[in-house]
Amino acid sequence: MKNIIIIGSGFHAKVVMDEILRKKEYKILGFVDINKKKGTKVNTSPQFKILGDLDYLKRKKNFEAILAIGSNHKRLKIYNQIKVAKIKIKWATIISKDSIISKNVNLGQGSMIISGSIINRNVKIGKHCIINTGSIIEHDNELMDFSSTAPGAKLGGNVKIGKLSFVGLGSCIKQNIKVGENTVIGGNSFVNKNCIKNYTYFGNPAKKYKPRKKNQSYL
Repeated sequence: MKNIIIIGSGFHAKVVMDEILRKKEYKILGFVDINKKKGTKVNTSPQFKILGDLDYLKRKKNFEAILAIGSNHKRLKIYNQIKVAKIKIKWATIISKDSIISKNVNLGQGSMIISGSIINRNVKIGKHCIINTGSIIEHDNELMDFSSTAPGAKLGGNVKIGKLSFVGLGSCIKQNIKVGENTVIGGNSFVNKNCIKNYTYFGNPAKKYKPRKKNQSYL
């Protein structure tokens, strides 16, 4: 059984923890969090503790890790801090045993597929992406690095999602649509036209709402 460290200890990290425990392929060593003291117990998961901050990863050997941080921008920020610190990590790719994934899906390192998701043929998912509970990703989609879907998102065929972009809770994107980088699709929206980068869209049909700055929260 391989060892794994979960980076982050918030709500999303606990979902990731549950998926890892159910697969029974890894032994969870604990959590790393730059904002919490070493030895702190993880809420609702008292069997696990905070192992330390990023310096702990420098000293540890023979493990894999996953960035279990829900925010796309925060996930990228921690990734960059690890890269600058020259910490060598083998990134785990976690696929829930309760998801349905076509054999020819190209899934980038560090990405996470959560329970109930369906991913069809010729889909490309970049590095450190999150496909959340019950998402449907149809054939020939492409999701760039550090992008994510919320629970229940549905993407028709040949949809392109840009880096750091987010598809909100229960939203649907029509086939052949392109969503630009750093763009948010608000919850329960229907997207039937291309969405330019650095904007928030929502509604049925989805309309451009307001521009987004770098590192801005989802909505």
